[in-house]
Amino acid sequence: MKNLNLSAVSENLTKDIGSRRRELIDIAKRLGENGLLVRTWGNISVRDGKDHMLISPSGIRYEDMEADNICRVNIRDLSWDGKLKPSSEMLVHAAAYIARPDCEYIVHTHQTYATVASCLGIKDLKIYSDDYDLRIPVADYALPGTARLADNVASCLNRHRGSDFILLSNHGTLCLGESADECVEQSVYMEKACRHYLTDKCRTDLDCGIVKGYDSHMEDGRIVYEDGDVPQRVKRIHEEIYKKRPDVSYIVHNKSEASLIVSRRATVLRPLLDDFAQIIGTGVRIPFNYHGRDGGRLIVSSKVNCVFVPDDGVYCLGDDLEEARAAALIADKACIAQVAASRSGHGKALGLIDCMKMNRNYRKKYAALAKK
Repeated sequence: MKNLNLSAVSENLTKDIGSRRRELIDIAKRLGENGLLVRTWGNISVRDGKDHMLISPSGIRYEDMEADNICRVNIRDLSWDGKLKPSSEMLVHAAAYIARPDCEYIVHTHQTYATVASCLGIKDLKIYSDDYDLRIPVADYALPGTARLADNVASCLNRHRGSDFILLSNHGTLCLGESADECVEQSVYMEKACRHYLTDKCRTDLDCGIVKGYDSHMEDGRIVYEDGDVPQRVKRIHEEIYKKRPDVSYIVHNKSEASLIVSRRATVLRPLLDDFAQIIGTGVRIPFNYHGRDGGRLIVSSKVNCVFVPDDGVYCLGDDLEEARAAALIADKACIAQVAASRSGHGKALGLIDCMKMNRNYRKKYAALAKK
């Protein structure tokens, strides 16, 4: 038998792991450029041999992620090593690798239009057009990071052996591939196809993002507005929010089309999405008359990070600018989901207890970890 040069084998293995870790960072960058990964939401992994995977860590922004931050996890017993804790969805990734032995890469995102489509209470999305002719299975709902969610994903993948992408109900997407390019392309493809579905079946074609209204922050005990010419009625809104929420230091006012529609027509924004429950809260009450326009009747809750004003969009709160902007993005996605669910006649809101668990868990763990 030929003697093995163990040091050379070890060196080659280290180089291979290093290149795969760098590849994960490249995947994250490409997904971010396509608007499919934001902040710390979602996760990416690559198979490392038969029984291991490399996976992005928990609570770190993708633009800050370095190769040595990526964790190595045993997909059989979930033991791991690394400087940071692996993503909370490592159970889902492990279950998917076991269900699909040919899979080499997995991308899980909370991308806007596919996630909105996942909350419509439909088991399979059938999308037909000149550009799209596909069927997207939807895995049953379970709380994020749980063994039950991993089981639901494995069950869905086993039932639909021909599909390399699925939706996680009220949560996001999962794309599997033999190459990094395949996973990225599938994520982009799903987003375009799901936006087509929402336009065609739900009569909902709304851009997601922040349309700047009147932002402010607290500085030395006084309110500083980002714009010089702020209407008096808007100033009263900011003043009342800061008065009722002394824990808040920043307000981002979003006047996107979806936010305006909900502020005009709804009395409550329902928790249709996991990340809404985590970051915003269990639901948002909306004034049902126009008193809110002059600040006379605002519904400001100590446990909800946004305030709707009729016909004026949503004021999103945070203890720093990034947290307020995150709340604005999530609230806008939730508004698109509510409009789509209302117009299609489908949609299943999350339960109160599940929302409370997710919100408490996010505040105690992920928000603190991300800031650290």
